[in-house]
Amino acid sequence: MLSPERLGDYEIIQLLAAGGMAEIFLARKTGPGGFEKRVVIKRIAKKLLGDREVEAMFLDEARVQALLDHPNIVQIYELGEEKGSYYIAMEFVPGATLRWVIDNAVAVDRPVPLQHALRIISDLLAGLHYAHQKRDAKGRPLGLIHRDISPVNVLVSRAGVAKVCDFGVAKSKLQSVMTRVGIVKGKFRYMAPEQVEGRILDCRADVFAVGTVLWEMLAGRRLFNQDPEEEVVSVIRAGVYPSVQQFRPDIPRAIDRVLGMALHIKPDKRFANAGEFALALEQILRRLPKGSSTVSLADYLASELEGTASLEKPLSVDQHDLALLSGSFLALDPPLPQKQPSARASLPALRPVRPPAVLRRASVPGKLLTAVLLLPTLAFTLVGLALEGLVVLVRMASGRRATDRS
Repeated sequence: MLSPERLGDYEIIQLLAAGGMAEIFLARKTGPGGFEKRVVIKRIAKKLLGDREVEAMFLDEARVQALLDHPNIVQIYELGEEKGSYYIAMEFVPGATLRWVIDNAVAVDRPVPLQHALRIISDLLAGLHYAHQKRDAKGRPLGLIHRDISPVNVLVSRAGVAKVCDFGVAKSKLQSVMTRVGIVKGKFRYMAPEQVEGRILDCRADVFAVGTVLWEMLAGRRLFNQDPEEEVVSVIRAGVYPSVQQFRPDIPRAIDRVLGMALHIKPDKRFANAGEFALALEQILRRLPKGSSTVSLADYLASELEGTASLEKPLSVDQHDLALLSGSFLALDPPLPQKQPSARASLPALRPVRPPAVLRRASVPGKLLTAVLLLPTLAFTLVGLALEGLVVLVRMASGRRATDRS
């Protein structure tokens, strides 16, 4: 029997994901007295070993994320090197990605409760605001922008806390490999207009991305769901986005106002930073009949995970399409339940008035027969109207004669 692979002090348990640039493993570190700590290991894909630009980007990611110490950001424990390959040991978060939470809600036809959606996004914004405001040891701002916020890169733990992860394409002043102007990094369907156009970015690009994630959580579908990508880009640049109330009428108008500000096509019209966005959501949360906390969010996630494979059990790599993964945590998710048919329309919208189904389905002879049967009724109606008109004329004539005699 082959001994398990090791990376430094860590024993590899299982491959979780393999993408274009990196491989993700579930691993553990053991010690005296039965000590065991589970971690997630990320390392450069073997085919890219020796690629200096890829290695520099990997080191940039580790260097940036190591500076971020916040409960809503996945923590890095160690940057190591083994046999010429760099690896990052980071926090293992039992729970699910936000991608799973959204897809599960759609599959079981049970929308994510508003209060929990706002709590998750508020956590995400808190982590991002901390990262955006982070300074180096000399007090100089890092100018950090995540640039790749999407449901895949948000983890919701069983403890009821949401955490942002994967700073692989983040931009900061610590980078040794700088992104040239006009080079677009990230996922198109969650990008701000200035990002898809390759313009200079600031933290408000992340604010826009979070707005698209909140919209998706509430509506149960992607905001930019067009295909191909060229059409997605044109829709984003147009800046005319549907109201989430069209898909979920129970959502308060205040949510649409907040989303309208977060998703404004002009950065200057958006929230100035992630902190302002979070405060706006907290104000709405306080007014809701039901609140959300780490305890209630943990209970909600546990109830949704019930009956599915949990993260504590070994996962079969065959359950996942690894070709679609690129260093994310998507493979940590349990299987989704089979989608249930929805009893309600996905989009309540105004539709033209149509004739009754019976008449729409009738054949031509059937329609003629219906018309013949309606003729007597129509004739009686016309005769009645003529008689009423005659009576009115007689009364008017009698009135005039009485006036002449007087």
